Amino acid sequence: MIITGKVFVENSSVSRVAKLHCSDEGWLELSDECGAIRAPVAELDIAMSIGSQARAIGFSNGSRFVADEPSRLNSWLDKQGQGSWLKTLERNFLMITLGFVVSTAVIYAAASQGLPWVSHYLAGKVPISISQELGERTLQQFETLGFSETKISPELQQTIEQNFNSLVEQIDGLPMQPKLYFYRMGDEANAFALADGSIVVTDQLVRLLDNPKQLNGILLHELAHVAHNDVMASLVRSALISTTVVLVVGDSSLLVDGLVSAAVLGVSLGYSREAEQQADLFACHWSKQLDLPQDQLLAGYQQLFEDHESHIPTWISSHPGDEERLRRLMECVNS
Repeated sequence: MIITGKVFVENSSVSRVAKLHCSDEGWLELSDECGAIRAPVAELDIAMSIGSQARAIGFSNGSRFVADEPSRLNSWLDKQGQGSWLKTLERNFLMITLGFVVSTAVIYAAASQGLPWVSHYLAGKVPISISQELGERTLQQFETLGFSETKISPELQQTIEQNFNSLVEQIDGLPMQPKLYFYRMGDEANAFALADGSIVVTDQLVRLLDNPKQLNGILLHELAHVAHNDVMASLVRSALISTTVVLVVGDSSLLVDGLVSAAVLGVSLGYSREAEQQADLFACHWSKQLDLPQDQLLAGYQQLFEDHESHIPTWISSHPGDEERLRRLMECVNS
């Protein structure tokens, strides 16, 4: 039997049209315009069969032959006892099912345990100078994001800053020295942490609360993100997911861009909700540790939740549901 195909020259991009003569005695003879080489099939380097892809056959001179008709060559190789074990597994329903289950378990473990651990590990290796640079650049861009100078009175700012500094001094394990900033952003009542440990509080959040003590729980929540290095871990995680999806899919088309965005958004939302739950527990733990009034902590959260009153479904929200957060906090406070 003669099978046509191409021969690829070792350590070269050159390929030539070639013929492979398959003898009934188990010999293969490869011939092209430059000559011919012959060897028993048992002495050749034969690639495994994957699906319907052509199997490459390597000869002693380094050349590799790829058939134009893989099915004919595979049939002949099967008769010569050179069938692929991988091909055998592909036809075994039990092995396919087992492979699917194992693969799913590995992917789940990697996503639920491996990725968070790797993200936080790599985030911990990022030099402080980079975190500071990111935080400073974010603050510089605030004007373009709609933030403006605070209207909170200097006296009230000083009172809140004293509370904040007192919290920072008493909490163990903060990787950097957090700073507190006040900004005005319309009617948005919010507080959030930046990569360099800066914590931003909006004017509307301060006005929303009855007294500065009600802000302590929310400040502790944001300090948890600093303590856990959540901002940098989130950036690292997004980069890892994007890179992994591109490597798996193998190109950078618009479709892949969409897959990358969906993967980053979907996985990040899940981890964000988990980080928010941990931050709430951190706030509860340290408020009890520092003997802060628990009713004020709960009141601050309640005021914020009532103001936000999110109608976004939990599964597409970066935060757990308000009722669930409040229930967990009350359980923690009363435990």
